[in-house]
Amino acid sequence: MSENLHEQAGEAGNRYMRITIECPHCGTRCVACDSRAMSKTMREITYRCRNWRCGFTGVATLEFQRVLVLSSIPAADVSLPLSRHIRRGQLALALADEDNVADDEATYVANLHTPTNDWGTGGAMSGAPPD
Repeated sequence: MSENLHEQAGEAGNRYMRITIECPHCGTRCVACDSRAMSKTMREITYRCRNWRCGFTGVATLEFQRVLVLSSIPAADVSLPLSRHIRRGQLALALADEDNVADDEATYVANLHTPTNDWGTGGAMSGAPPD
């Protein structure tokens, strides 16, 4: 199956690959004719054999198995196992960045609510107009 993916990406000059699968009966390439989301991490895809003499139609599933690169905006309701390729250091950095982002946000909000004196201190009638 992976050979088909790379061939199609190279032939079309596309950056993205189209997922195909061979018919389990005659070996002809099947085409996806329908799909539906089963969850945030899984889709069910209906494939139809392009060989009209075979006529096979079947359902396959496409599912995320593990994380290769951590998301910078992770969804709280998605839980996938980490690949062994993710180094502990990368994970530690990502977690440290989350703490820094929280600190930066707290500082930003505090600065928003800190009043600044952008007019003269002599009162409203001190003479000089505000900048």
